Amino acid sequence: MSKQVKKEATILLGIPDGEIKDDTDAYITKLGGLPVWLDPQTPPSTKVCTCRICGEAMYLIFQSYVPLPDSPYHRVLYVWGCNKRSCMRKDGSFSVIRSHVVDPAYLKAQRQKEEEKRRKEEKKKAATEAAMANHQKFQLGDVWGNATGFGSGNAGTGFGMKKAPATPFGATPFGTVPSATTPFGATPFGTTPFGTTTKTAASVVAGGKGHQPKKKTTVDEKALMEKMSGLTVDPIEDTLSLPHFPGHYLYIDEERTDNYDAMGIDMSRYKEYLDMEKDLMMDVEETWGGETYEKQHLPRGVDKQFKKFTERVECAPSQCVRYGFGAQPLFYGSLQPQQQEKMTAPCPYCRGPRVFEFQLMPNVLSILPTTDYATKEQDSVGKGKVKNIDTKTVLESWNVGMEFGTILVFVCQKDCHPGQLEDVRYIEEAIVVQYETD
Repeated sequence: MSKQVKKEATILLGIPDGEIKDDTDAYITKLGGLPVWLDPQTPPSTKVCTCRICGEAMYLIFQSYVPLPDSPYHRVLYVWGCNKRSCMRKDGSFSVIRSHVVDPAYLKAQRQKEEEKRRKEEKKKAATEAAMANHQKFQLGDVWGNATGFGSGNAGTGFGMKKAPATPFGATPFGTVPSATTPFGATPFGTTPFGTTTKTAASVVAGGKGHQPKKKTTVDEKALMEKMSGLTVDPIEDTLSLPHFPGHYLYIDEERTDNYDAMGIDMSRYKEYLDMEKDLMMDVEETWGGETYEKQHLPRGVDKQFKKFTERVECAPSQCVRYGFGAQPLFYGSLQPQQQEKMTAPCPYCRGPRVFEFQLMPNVLSILPTTDYATKEQDSVGKGKVKNIDTKTVLESWNVGMEFGTILVFVCQKDCHPGQLEDVRYIEEAIVVQYETD
């Protein structure tokens, strides 16, 4: 019997599609721009967009509306990055936040379900009390020889009777909210979305996936709740005051790996690395003669992973985002131990596993004017805003803004929502940044 080949998960690509003029829609996928919150009345803490290295405000690199199938939540992911070169390659210069707001249709269905449950409990309690009263009358009648007593027949059989089967709540679906099921990458251009859903939020209620009973909170859970609450302390009061790049729409397309011959985009940067790898391999063979070549003799960043990365990117060089919930990421180079640890660490809130969701690609840096903005900041520093620092130091500290080879995002597989159902939540997820020389 022939061995079955496992089908590779579909990867969706985010391709630049023009500058955003009116940057006010939270239900799109974009590069740069200002953050648009699902609930403008409940913004996150300034901590989410503050660099942990220099303490300055970071820039929004990427925002995407990515609801998951069968989820009752509207869901947006925000990726932030510091635009100082001196902060690169240090943990805390990039961050990713997952935002949750419950769907109004689901919340309405949940409230109706709770109200129906309360009414049933009250009805059951009343029936029990009536049955107890009838039972007492029956005993009194039996003294006088009455075999049937009061409450005989259907009207008096409340005590101990079987509960009538309840009509499944939510059997009649609520009106579908268009934005509730609009998947990742939905844009005004009507392009193919990321993560298309097939069920409405209200159908989750009909399927019996209602709000779970509360559990006792442990000490560890309280600590995590306090940490999570810190993401709403000192909220961002004026979003418009945040530093930001111009916003760019992304349209979504399914990745194709059969169009190498159709390439017409300059890939000189990537080909330089590939040519350098070939030259290095030839030099090594000449130097070492018949001795076995070991991989570590190549400079860091020029390895099989990087070659795979460049060959895959050649299929669609303009890609800025690769999306695939639970798919296999495309690594820029070999993973470092601390990166592997971050990827495999469980969700700190529910202890469930984390999975890959998406990654940002090098082309992002050619779309967003990171160098220009860093240069402007550098010029403002040179005009006297920072004293007692020589020009060379300033130039070295700012250089040309942010850099990365790829930014990989890993999220809670369960998409957990700590706290109450109706609470607006901002949850920090795991981010792994690979650089050109990693």
